[in-house]
Amino acid sequence: MPHDLQKREPYPPFFQAVLTPHRSLSRRGVNIVLWCAGLIVAFYSIVLVLMGLWPAPILLSLPILFLWLAFRHNFTTAETYEEISVSPLEVRLKHVTYKGEVQEYVLNPFHMKLHIERDDDVGVTRILVRSDQLFLIVGSFLNPDDRTSFAAAFSQALHSARHRGFDNA
Repeated sequence: MPHDLQKREPYPPFFQAVLTPHRSLSRRGVNIVLWCAGLIVAFYSIVLVLMGLWPAPILLSLPILFLWLAFRHNFTTAETYEEISVSPLEVRLKHVTYKGEVQEYVLNPFHMKLHIERDDDVGVTRILVRSDQLFLIVGSFLNPDDRTSFAAAFSQALHSARHRGFDNA
């Protein structure tokens, strides 16, 4: 008699991770940087205007504008995240972009392969999940140290799901 996995209660995941991009400056830090840069530009603008170079404030304020746009884009893209969970019956990968677009994949841990590309100097450069005709890159926004530690933990979780998955549930 074949057993139906859909009628069983789902096993709770024994591995869960939420991956978010690292940002070195808080919003307060960005405001301090922009105000300091603006004060420096204001000081030199006044000096150059007094010397007769009236286009100087316009030209000196352009880098401040571009710096503000760069930080704004940086904080907007920081809202991207990935959720990964591993249970004995499935691996769930959910990628949410900063625009709110959600892509969710449910994979069988027995039918998927995990490819970890490494560089001797950097560590793990890419984590690739392959299942049938589906190729997914996981944690592309992580720094190399975080990517290396996540790759080890994710690999161990997949190994547990394949070999002792029901014991962990």
